[in-house]
Amino acid sequence: MEDPEGKKILVIQTHGVQTPTRTYSPLFYAMAAAAMEMEVMVWFTMDGTNQLRKGAAEKVQLDPTSHVTLKTMLEMAMDSDVELTVCQQSLTLWDMTQSDLIDGVGIMGATSIIDLSLSADHVMYF
Repeated sequence: MEDPEGKKILVIQTHGVQTPTRTYSPLFYAMAAAAMEMEVMVWFTMDGTNQLRKGAAEKVQLDPTSHVTLKTMLEMAMDSDVELTVCQQSLTLWDMTQSDLIDGVGIMGATSIIDLSLSADHVMYF
């Protein structure tokens, strides 16, 4: 495999708490890329935005025999130096403001996704 150093990965997450089986994989892949020393950002937009609302991620648990929740995955991602960013316009759609977000999430305008996509080496879309 080619040396991954210096690679930038952009993960676009469009699924939220209504579809819990689609929330874990993007974070897992983002953490895997970060472990490979890649620069990783997860961009939350559309329904993906609602999983960043304080109190929401704690309620999502895929495996009832595990104590791992979506909140756990989000925290693990941030601890792995994965940058979490949400689309400002999506916040508006969900009637959310910065004070509604979990700590550590950045906010960028919708046009930022174009620049981010163009500057990334790879884009993954979920």
